[in-house]
Amino acid sequence: MKELKYDDIEIGYSAQFTKQITTGMEDAFRAMYGDENPIHWDDEYARRAGGGGKFKSHIAFGMLTAALYSTLAGMYIPGKYSLIHSLELSFKKPVYAGDVLIVSGEVADKQDALKLLLVKAKITNQDGETVSKATMKVLVLE
Repeated sequence: MKELKYDDIEIGYSAQFTKQITTGMEDAFRAMYGDENPIHWDDEYARRAGGGGKFKSHIAFGMLTAALYSTLAGMYIPGKYSLIHSLELSFKKPVYAGDVLIVSGEVADKQDALKLLLVKAKITNQDGETVSKATMKVLVLE
């Protein structure tokens, strides 16, 4: 875990990490939040959904993958002293169990009066395809 303080961070500072999505993660998410939509667990249903052939198997929960933006702030930009103020998010492509995701972010701006970072972030899969993008406002507590 990084422990960057506000004054340690420059515009352009970036970080990234990798995470593989597993069926165990999906099962835990389902158990915690109660989303039993078959698009997230039934491969046949998912393959038929959306006109057929659009999805190769069940789709990982979008909010499971979006939680990785919290990891980006809480562990890397800035790490220990972070508190996400807001998150603007868009999903671009489906994520499947087994996908290896690369989560990256870059500080695009700083607001000194509030000790707030504007972080442009994205998640790409192992094929280099962007699966989601986000703009985060992150308060730095130190």
